[in-house]
Amino acid sequence: MLYTCGGNGVAWSMPISKDPNETTTSNVFRVEKIDGCCATFRVLTTNPDETEVATIPYVATNSFFTMNLECVCALRCLNDTFVECI
Repeated sequence: MLYTCGGNGVAWSMPISKDPNETTTSNVFRVEKIDGCCATFRVLTTNPDETEVATIPYVATNSFFTMNLECVCALRCLNDTFVECI
């Protein structure tokens, strides 16, 4: 989870889809690539299969974004977990 300097303590969130009609967002991400002071993140979403949530709490989406890490003032790491692609 990322917190920006201008975010007033609210975690950064991004859409889980590139579909312009999608309104669902997530504030859980996985670092995919680091390039200098920028990182590309993949947006994760909660696992829709409730029978697997205990072992696989998040699934990967096809939504990505790149952020200048100088804009990040804090991050919150979550416990290690297996992330399944949807």
